[in-house]
Amino acid sequence: MRLGQKIAALRKKNNFSQETLAEKMNISRQAVSKWESEQSIPDIEKIVALSELFGVTTDYLLKSGEPSFELKTEDINKAEILPSLADQEIQKYLATSKKNSKLRALAAGLILFCPAIFCFANAIAIVMDIGNLTIQLIGLALIIVSIATAFGLLVYSWLNMREFNYLKKQKFNLSETKIKLSSIIKSFRQISTKYIVLASVLSILSIMPPIITSENHSDGLGTAIAWGITWLLLTTAVYFFSSYLFQQSSFFILTKQKKHLPTQLRRLYVYGSWLYALTIIGIYYILSCFFPYSSVSTNFFYLGTFIYILFTYFFIKEKAE
Repeated sequence: MRLGQKIAALRKKNNFSQETLAEKMNISRQAVSKWESEQSIPDIEKIVALSELFGVTTDYLLKSGEPSFELKTEDINKAEILPSLADQEIQKYLATSKKNSKLRALAAGLILFCPAIFCFANAIAIVMDIGNLTIQLIGLALIIVSIATAFGLLVYSWLNMREFNYLKKQKFNLSETKIKLSSIIKSFRQISTKYIVLASVLSILSIMPPIITSENHSDGLGTAIAWGITWLLLTTAVYFFSSYLFQQSSFFILTKQKKHLPTQLRRLYVYGSWLYALTIIGIYYILSCFFPYSSVSTNFFYLGTFIYILFTYFFIKEKAE
């Protein structure tokens, strides 16, 4: 028996998936797959870590041939044997997490909606010729109500999920429900893709109203309405993004799958981020010098920031392992 076969056999005997073993060894799932298919071999530090994890000697892992002893189930550390999770319990958790993901996303949206309330309040004050103090008090009251509602939604969602706290602390054997869980995650991703695209479009569109008003030299009313629309579009985009991210995290809590960028891509992302930031700052400074009385530079900075956020999300989503 070769090293890759031994690793695969020990992993299965311990009821580990490739993702679970990768997490324990602090490597990617692809690395574990390459070990087991003998496309690559672990270094000496990983060999020692594997021997400690599986409770075998390094000689057993490194020497070819059949093992001189048979690993028995009762010899495996009982603490490493994963308990099963009932289908009914999984369905209850997924239904509750879906509901609470929307509540938390709504809470995030209500908090981000506060600047929109302020902008629209100023627009109403200009149209109806209401005193600044009066409209400020009304706007402040609405902002407080919005924040209080968001806080209440967060507390309510936390209380709903409190009964599932044990899922974060303990791992479970999901082999019996793996196919069903995979179909649920696939269905979720198909629906959420539409939301992600819509949120991305709304994020880009949100910078258009201030640009249009600045180029047309609109008055205070036009500016207030434009920024109100901007914050409203951003609020909607954040709701869709947050709903997706919160629900995705609930699947990760259940499956204990964590994604990370490989070392080379992580370095490329960090260096690229610094280069991009310096480029944006440089162009912003140049535009500020040539157009000192225009908002072109500010709008360019907003656009550059939105593009960076969207690129970061999709880059990590596609490249993370």
